Amino acid sequence: MKGMMRLRTLLGLYLVFLVVMVVVPLGELNTTLTDTFVFELRLDYLVHGLVFLPVPVLWCLGFPGHPIWAVVLVSLALAVGLEGVQYLLPWRAWNVNDAIGNSAGLILGAGCEMIRKWANQGF
Repeated sequence: MKGMMRLRTLLGLYLVFLVVMVVVPLGELNTTLTDTFVFELRLDYLVHGLVFLPVPVLWCLGFPGHPIWAVVLVSLALAVGLEGVQYLLPWRAWNVNDAIGNSAGLILGAGCEMIRKWANQGF
């Protein structure tokens, strides 16, 4: 139970980190990320995916009774909602591709979690 509380705390801190990253002005870092390309994709889109990937994994580890479909749906709402917050902030910009990157990272994280669960069940 102590380990599960640590995972829940880690998830909470990670969600706070995501919210802070959404509202903080990035300045030069944003220009660097949008001007750099990896595999013909802007680096910031890949970063969005990587940053959101741990959310479903931490959630499923901290709350093992929650069904994966519910985790995915709420996580996707979170990913799109956090990107939508940037629409309201004059120093940030909303971008549908960032929301897609967020969602792709969440789906990949959920896929990793499903594979982990299947592997632990002996499939």
